[in-house]
Amino acid sequence: MDIYSQAIQLLLDHPQTQRWPQLQETCTRALGHKPIAWDFPLRACRALGGTQAAIAPAIAALTCAHMSLILVDDLLDEDPRGAYHQLGVGQAANLAQALFGLALDVLETAGSPSGVLAAAAIGRLQLHTAYGQDLDAQNLRSEEAYWQVARAKSSPYFATGLYLGALFAGAEAGLAKQLHDFGALFGEMLQIHDDLNDCLAVPANVDWLQGRAPLPILYAELAPHAQQARFMELRGEVSDPAALQEAQSILVSSGAISYCVSELVRRHSQAGEQLAGIPLRDSRPLEELLDQMIAPVRHLFERVAS
Repeated sequence: MDIYSQAIQLLLDHPQTQRWPQLQETCTRALGHKPIAWDFPLRACRALGGTQAAIAPAIAALTCAHMSLILVDDLLDEDPRGAYHQLGVGQAANLAQALFGLALDVLETAGSPSGVLAAAAIGRLQLHTAYGQDLDAQNLRSEEAYWQVARAKSSPYFATGLYLGALFAGAEAGLAKQLHDFGALFGEMLQIHDDLNDCLAVPANVDWLQGRAPLPILYAELAPHAQQARFMELRGEVSDPAALQEAQSILVSSGAISYCVSELVRRHSQAGEQLAGIPLRDSRPLEELLDQMIAPVRHLFERVAS
């Protein structure tokens, strides 16, 4: 059984899960749909030379947190694919609350001296992300607001994943905090990367259709450039492939794509400096994360150039 399966088994063996069919079904479904960054605790453990078997509770708790946040995020976004359509709004909200509690209980019963710190980290993750989700739902239109949302909604999940892995690998709190901060910066990078892909997707991504403001679109709306007025006209017409193509071309010509790439590269450099200052036994598991962020940038340039 691999480490992720071991983590999910911890959730399935929990007494509350066994007497609650809906919770059991949700945890079982996670076996076939690994959440993004499920392996962050494992990466931290490997970087620190910890024992892999000890990381299962951290992965289980992070998976619970992810499922809980997705349930709530779908409610706030009124996502047509959201589970609340099958469960009902009330049951979906209740299930999200249960998953949060399950994450805390798994950490508490793990028998690790780091369990209390880990449980507090999951609580902070939920608190900061809920704030970020609230800001995001307001669809605020400023670059300051964009970064505020990214740091509250995107960064805590990745930061907590590395932090939990460090704690369960036996790291002291200061060292775990260093990995946490590296993960937070990675979260900002991933948000920019996702925004770039979403804005250049064909057909139009939901961010276009719902009038949202990912970073490239926000730049094209707010930064002065010759095609700004035309871009604003096209915003509501992107269901038409020709209008979408023109709007995406303006993202390139206005400097929006270049700006986002520069922000991504700047954070990549900062993260590399952070990583170099962390006393790790093997930095490669975390270096791989940075490599994964830069490789798509090369692909993006190739895509835009074509």
